[in-house]
Amino acid sequence: MTDEDRLQQMIEELRRMRERCEPKSNQNPRYLRYSNAVSAVRWIIDDLSKERGAAATSDEASAG
Repeated sequence: MTDEDRLQQMIEELRRMRERCEPKSNQNPRYLRYSNAVSAVRWIIDDLSKERGAAATSDEASAG
């Protein structure tokens, strides 16, 4: 399991936890924090993907 897979599982769990919040609104501080946490983890996944892509490009260039 990759780091991205583990982080995706975290996102799914955070979303389940967020859905248990009432009211389901950004006016609810806990609901908003869960939403922000999901966004932050998604940014981390994007960063890891970009780093992996850059590393692959670098590896191809050095192999060529």
